[in-house]
Order: sequence, then structure tokens, then C-alpha cells
Amino acid sequence: MKKTILTVSAAAVLAIALLISGCSSSSREIAKEAVGLSDASVGDIVVFGDIRWYVIARSGTDYTLLCEKPVIKMAYDEAGFNTKGTWEESGVRAWLNEKFYNTFTDEEKALIAKTHNINPDNSEYGTPGGSDTDDHIFLLSVDEANALDKDVLKCGYWQDMDNQWWWLRSPGVNKDYATYVGNNIDKKNVVDPIGDIAGNEFGAVRPALNLHVKDNIVPTSANRTGAEEDAELAAISDSQVGDVVAFGRYTWYVADKTDGICTLLCQGPVAEKAYNDTKTDITWENCSLRRWLNEDFYNSKFTDGEKASIITSHNIFTDADSTYETDCGNDTDDKVYLFSYTESNTVSDYIRDCGVNWWLRSPGKTQHDAVYILGRAANLMGNDVDFTFGVRPSIRVRYSDRE
Repeated sequence: MKKTILTVSAAAVLAIALLISGCSSSSREIAKEAVGLSDASVGDIVVFGDIRWYVIARSGTDYTLLCEKPVIKMAYDEAGFNTKGTWEESGVRAWLNEKFYNTFTDEEKALIAKTHNINPDNSEYGTPGGSDTDDHIFLLSVDEANALDKDVLKCGYWQDMDNQWWWLRSPGVNKDYATYVGNNIDKKNVVDPIGDIAGNEFGAVRPALNLHVKDNIVPTSANRTGAEEDAELAAISDSQVGDVVAFGRYTWYVADKTDGICTLLCQGPVAEKAYNDTKTDITWENCSLRRWLNEDFYNSKFTDGEKASIITSHNIFTDADSTYETDCGNDTDDKVYLFSYTESNTVSDYIRDCGVNWWLRSPGKTQHDAVYILGRAANLMGNDVDFTFGVRPSIRVRYSDRE
């Protein structure tokens, strides 16, 4: 497996285990402590770009990193059947090297080496692998995945899904399939050379990249320049409703654009948290998840320049947000918030379905329940507020000076 920086080989890859934190097999495991990049060995966890990664190969100051856990669930290629069938032309490659890549700062991008990836044919079925590619971010191939330690192969729980499987870039049994790592009847966390239909939206994405550090200092915070922040707003200004844009540390769907203000819904969950720390009668106004979003999340995931573009949203509820006439609570003013049930209906089924259950801010059947999205629809009875579901933040960004 020839790489610009290193070769990921069985000899180089030795030991190790998730978008958000922790990993597990049959029960939650304590997250492995991250080490500094300069002290890292193969099998260690490091933090780069606000994401936890396994070091799967190292040669001096060159590192190959694999995300500890998935960053999103998405189709390998949205076209499904009749795809062009190769990594080179896949939708996931475009997303990784455009939208996901742009969640890194220019300082961080300077350390991400372009990797020359060889894409061989499927060794069992002969399906063409397509041309070689040069990628900043990539998925592992079958050969690279087979070289990993079994503990690195597993995703563990990602949003409480024990059987989570993740895409590889190699072709499957035919051009409409891509290979993956997952479970079969006999074994867990194995490479499947047959693969799954490329349009399956429930495959997880575990990015890989090569770092060339040399004498560069590895950034420990998101220090975006004014030019980078301007570029984010320019991309939002040029976007259409339904597009995906990068802003801060995440990628977002454009849910609405009105009067120079863009409503963004995070493309996938940023965390798995309870709506409230304890099971009690509660409204959005006073729940712990609102505090976390507007304090911890807001202050850690955006630069001062990005915060200046995020407007305060005055959030209200409609009659439809309380199917069981449960108290919705007072209006709130939020920098970061959850969609209400009414707001969730303004986006498409495809956007609503991120592969995991995620909270809405609307109350459920009782005052200690909150509504959540299950698949493509809302469960209006809700669930106990101290239960953990995915969190998909929403923000409103002013971009009008870009028009």
C-alpha cells in the first residue's frame, strides 16, 4: 500500500479503541487517555483538529491517523444503484476532501499531507477499483483494514449501536457495492469483501489521514484567521437550502436562508447526552442540555469571529409542538438550540434521518418526556428526559454582508 507519507502495513500496525467519546463491545468502556503527538506510538490515541484518532502507523514525525469512532453516517455514494462504482468518483470522497476537510483550520491543513492512494480491484470478485487518487482525507482500503489490530477495527458503540459498520474505499462484489468493516454471523469486526449497496445511508465514516509534522507546532485550538472566517461566510452566502456547508468544527445542512440569515442544522450528532441530567418535570428553558449547548459547546467549538456571526435566536413554540398539551415553557433566547417538532418538519426526510435518534426541544406526553426523531419521523410521546440520545445543534448565522 504505497503512501506519500507512510505505508500502512501489517508489520507497522500493532495494537488497540470512538464522533464523540468512549467505546464498547457489550458494555461501555472507559475512553483511552490521549497522548501528545510527539509521544505517540502505534496504537495510541491522539487529538488533532478537536477529534480523537488512533495512530495506526508512524515513521519519525510522519503519522497515519484513523478516527477513533465515526464522524458521521452517510451513503458511500448517494446514487445507490448504477453508481460509477469507484472511490475516485464517490460521494463520500467528495464530502471528506471538501466539507470535512474544511472543518480544519489552515494551520491544521498545513500538517495534513496529500496521500497517493492506490485503489486495487476486488481480489475475490475482480470489481475494478478505479484510478489512483490523491487525497487529503480518505477511507482505508481492504488491505489496510486487514492490517489493523482487532480492537482498532471495532467502532464499539456509536450512539448505542453495537453492530455499527463502517465503509472502506475498496469496491465490493460489483460496481454498485463498497466494502466495509462490520459483523457477520460468525465474527464481529471483520472486513466484508462483498460489501453493501453504496447508497446505504447507515454506513459509518471513519476518516483517515497522514500528518507530516516536521518542525511545525501542532495546533491545540481552532485558531482561524479572519480570511478563513470570511471564507466560511462566503460559502454560506453561495449555498442553497439543502446544501452542506462547513462552519466551526462541523458540517451543517442549510435549513433556511431568509433576509441574510442562514439557519444551520448539524449534519450529524455532535454528542450523546440526556435532555436533562435528572428525570424531573422540565422544559427546554431550564434543561441541562440547553445550558451545555449555550455554554460548553458554544464556547469550545467556535472562534470569536465565528461567534460574532452567530445571532441570538428568539425561540418560541407553536400549538403543534405540544401534541399532549404539555407545557412548552417560556420563550428562550439561544445562541445554540435544538429544533422544535414544528421546525423539524421544515427539512426533508433525508436530512432528518442521520442514522441515530436525536432530541428535539419540544415536550412529550408528560412533563418529564421530550420529543425525539426516530428514523425520519418524530416520536411525539417522547422519552424520559434523563435518557441519552444524539444531539444535533442548530445555529443561525448572519451572512448578509456577503451578498
